[in-house]
Amino acid sequence: MTNSPSSTPQSITAISPSRNSNMSSTSPAQQAFEQALQAFRNKVQNPALYEEILRTTTIVDVYKETAKIQARLAPEGKLRHLARIKPFLDRISAYATVIDTFAQAKPELLAVIWGPIRLILLWSSQISTVLEKVADTLVSIGNALPQFATMSETFTASEVVKAALVLFYEDILDFYGITLDFFRKTRWKQFFDIIWPKYQKQIDAVVANLEKHSSLMRTEVTFLDIKEAREARVRSYEHFTKAEAAQELQKYFSLKSRVSPNLQDDRLDWLRNRSVSGCATWLFQDERFVEWLDTSKAGSVWLWLQGIPGAGKTYLTAAAIEHMREQHRVLFAFVAHANKGSLLALSIIHSLMFQAAEDDKGFRSVLIEAKEREVQGNTGYAADLLKTFLVSAGPVYIIIDGIDEMEYSERHIVLQRLGEISKDCADLRLLISSRAEADISRVLLQKATTIRVDEGNSGGIQTYVDKRFQDWMNSHEFNQETRLEFLNFISPLSAKAKGMFLYARIVLDDLEQMNSIGEIRSELKALPNDLADAYHRIFLRINNLKPQLRAKCRKVLGWIGCAPVPLTTLEMEQALSVDPGSQDEADQPPQLIVNISFVQMCGPIIEAVDEELQFVHFTVYEYIFSKDIQSYIDQATATQELTSTFLAYLSLTIMDIDLDDEDINGNILTGKYRLFNYVSSFWPTLFHRASESRSGSDDLKTLLERVLQRGRNHHFKSDTENSETFDENIYRRNTSPETLTMICKTFQFHLNDKRWDWNWDNSNSWINFDPLNTSQLLLRIQEQHETLSLDLEHAKTMQTQYGSRLFRCTYLFCEHDYRWFETLKDRNAHINNHGKPWKCSVVNCDFSTIGFSSKARRDKHWLKVHLPAPSQLTDDFDNLDVTEAQPMLFALVIEDDADGTRRLLSCPGGKKLKPEVIASARGIAAKKGSLAITQILAPENETYAPQPIITSAIRSKDVEFAGWAISKANPEDCVKIMKAALGTNSEEIYTLWEDYLLESTRLKSWQRLITETSIFCRPLFADVKGNPMKEDRIKHTLRKFEGRMPPSTLGSILLNVARSCCSLSLVQELLALGAPIDYPNSHGGRGMTALHVAAKKTTKEAALLSKYLILKGASTYSKVPGSYDLGDEKGARGIATWVGMTWEELREQYARSSKTIVLD
Repeated sequence: MTNSPSSTPQSITAISPSRNSNMSSTSPAQQAFEQALQAFRNKVQNPALYEEILRTTTIVDVYKETAKIQARLAPEGKLRHLARIKPFLDRISAYATVIDTFAQAKPELLAVIWGPIRLILLWSSQISTVLEKVADTLVSIGNALPQFATMSETFTASEVVKAALVLFYEDILDFYGITLDFFRKTRWKQFFDIIWPKYQKQIDAVVANLEKHSSLMRTEVTFLDIKEAREARVRSYEHFTKAEAAQELQKYFSLKSRVSPNLQDDRLDWLRNRSVSGCATWLFQDERFVEWLDTSKAGSVWLWLQGIPGAGKTYLTAAAIEHMREQHRVLFAFVAHANKGSLLALSIIHSLMFQAAEDDKGFRSVLIEAKEREVQGNTGYAADLLKTFLVSAGPVYIIIDGIDEMEYSERHIVLQRLGEISKDCADLRLLISSRAEADISRVLLQKATTIRVDEGNSGGIQTYVDKRFQDWMNSHEFNQETRLEFLNFISPLSAKAKGMFLYARIVLDDLEQMNSIGEIRSELKALPNDLADAYHRIFLRINNLKPQLRAKCRKVLGWIGCAPVPLTTLEMEQALSVDPGSQDEADQPPQLIVNISFVQMCGPIIEAVDEELQFVHFTVYEYIFSKDIQSYIDQATATQELTSTFLAYLSLTIMDIDLDDEDINGNILTGKYRLFNYVSSFWPTLFHRASESRSGSDDLKTLLERVLQRGRNHHFKSDTENSETFDENIYRRNTSPETLTMICKTFQFHLNDKRWDWNWDNSNSWINFDPLNTSQLLLRIQEQHETLSLDLEHAKTMQTQYGSRLFRCTYLFCEHDYRWFETLKDRNAHINNHGKPWKCSVVNCDFSTIGFSSKARRDKHWLKVHLPAPSQLTDDFDNLDVTEAQPMLFALVIEDDADGTRRLLSCPGGKKLKPEVIASARGIAAKKGSLAITQILAPENETYAPQPIITSAIRSKDVEFAGWAISKANPEDCVKIMKAALGTNSEEIYTLWEDYLLESTRLKSWQRLITETSIFCRPLFADVKGNPMKEDRIKHTLRKFEGRMPPSTLGSILLNVARSCCSLSLVQELLALGAPIDYPNSHGGRGMTALHVAAKKTTKEAALLSKYLILKGASTYSKVPGSYDLGDEKGARGIATWVGMTWEELREQYARSSKTIVLD
């Protein structure tokens, strides 16, 4: 293990660890020394290493080793490192003398003081930078140890002193245990800069213990002191160990979530469950495979499973992975055209890298300390990280299937990087499975052992055919004669396959879908000549179907081929139900009651993988879109059809932004929003493709204009910071100028650089960047979708309509998880690691770099981890540094110590506190209702107080605090403040807010908020529903504003009430104040009136409001999207249920009353 000289046999025997002492004759201190020694021996674990430690018995042996190191390092000028550790050696020597004198230490006890240090110096001296770091550590240990040589003169050999000496012994062995564990890592040289900081933290904890124990030696130490110190040491170690492990695991999961590697296990399991046992036996017995598998032989590093398309390479590769994983470490990746994420070289490296980390804690530590930005976006950096693992990991097998499905440049990068890695990793073996593309052949033919799959798999295909045929026969009641007939017909199948597993599979799948013996017999009498012939027969069968079914099958195949990401079976069902040519203004998607078996309908050339539809092989895609075949499917036409379907879906009445929650819930439960998430995400992509292909038509133009007409966001505001531009010319042919602007703004929205951070919680900041109402509706649907999914009464219905994954990431543009999560727990775990901008400001805390997903989580961490106990509070603020001042600030705020807070901020450490730290402490003070501390922590020259401060002050019920906070309100925060004010139980505080509003409207910034109805917005009234106190307060405030709001503003408020709570009393108040009953139509505008909005709803409140508005003379005809009778709306048709009169009867009553008024 080392190059140290051996001690004599006698000295080894004298301190052999096997020698047992008679514990009954020893003192308590000696027993404690023995226990510490045994604990250290257990930590070392390796008997050979422990024997090596015991070879060094005195400091003389250490100096001999340092002399050798000095002789080796002298020519390099690196002796300064060894010179620096002399104080450490002196103090350790003094300590050894003391315990030998006072505790009659046995040789083995002293040997473990000297042995580890000799080994640590020997190992660390191999690399200069490592020796420097170790020397730094030894210096800090030496400084923490007391001056034993001086103090021993005053010692008496009491049991208390001996017990104190045991504490130091335990600390020293803790340090050795940590350091030896580091140097026993097989890859410590490669990973030193990454791994050492983690171990340094553990050593720092030991140094802290040494310093505490040194302070004991300067006082009149007692047994109680020793007992408390030992308990504190144990607690400190346990806390540190648990915290370190938890933090490391959290950092890893956080990194893994953000990188989102595909670990490929689900793909392997899918292949495993569809494989036939025994089909790969020929490969495992092949001498070339066996030789490649044996790393002890100097054979070829590369193995190439080469074969024609459809030879079964992917299934064979999966079988090889399963076979090898039983005894070897295997990293693997499956590349598939349907899985867009697998087509990038970086994604492949990520997959291999994180597979390695899953089973290797050491490499996991390397990953979490690596530069995340480089890990995420630098293929070379990621490949180098993977290499650091492979260099010393022992035999590792990397297997990649389907590399030929990647773009030329991407597969070139993968092969190049793997080639570079293999040069430095002697025990690495690489298996590539692919077609013999020219560029791949150039790389692999010269250095890889090649196995032609299609030339060796005939026995495997026969095994597959036999098993499939037997299962087929067992599932049907064929008589013996028919069985024998079919067997004779099918016997040549494996020979006709000519090494092509896919051919055999397609033929057998096709036979199993046939409904009559005659049809089966006809097919078997003349088996397809090859794979293209098999495709031809299936495609011909589709083209010979009845026109309606034929068109549907061709649509499905075309849409599978042009979809940006695979559609699920449920999404495809709804897409097929949408009619782009429908002119029905009140059109809705039909309620689907029967699931479609797409594989049965289109034949065995498609399959459903994890509920998503895809082709069974890329050759199907090439065949059906090939212009060389008769009746081929035109991909440009399929793209246009799918785009038209999406646009037609967006223009349906279920997309009405004014639908109430009841209607949306009903639509969700009946599955009418199955397709909405997909459409809202990908319609711009499809429209772009349709425009690029020049396949657009007037139909697209008409549909786009309908979408804009029905779904325009009237609150749209362009993001001035977004500079994304486009070539508008490709869209001009299909659009009017107004529609062209909408399209370009939509693309800007979908490509906005800030979109990755847009989520449910911050929707107010981005939702109006969308020129359509799509995002607003999507947000409402997703929130209600989640509520229904969590309701046990509706869970089964939701799964029937939307599949097993019911929970979506709340970040609307999450690039890693377009598909949803099966459980709320999985979704929340993903979100918690999604983006963590809130960093802990304590420098040495791991979360200063990891961060938290919300400010509340960060503050909770501060209070839990960094808050000192009340007993630790001190008045000596001047000596606090910034890391000590921060937890002290939070403690003072929680203790409501305003004077202490003021003094802390004035001290040197307090002046260096970061603004976000002070802001968080201020938020806590506001929640506790402390006006004094909230004012103390306010930034200098603050104009507006943060909205959370103001709402906390209002909720505190402290009138003085609320008055101060309200006076510092920002106009932009008025809606949230208004909500808080409406909810307070204090009439005095609400009056303060109301008076402030009235006074502030003299300012232009506040006038705009009133005239644009920002205060009296739809979300405000939704919060008011069913609360008389809030309604009365709003009415009172509206009266106070009488004369200050123009009729158009009152009309907008009237619409907001109708769209939200349908409060009759609020509408009566607004009309009394002069709100136009038919706004906006009565003011030259064009849109839905309050009556139109109410007529679409089916609630009691909406019915009562409709009755009132009709009898007040509101127009019962709509101008949007065309003139029609509002009596045809859903709510209007059922109004009699609530008011006892039909819509027509109400109109007649109004007509009679108006005539009476005229006559009078």
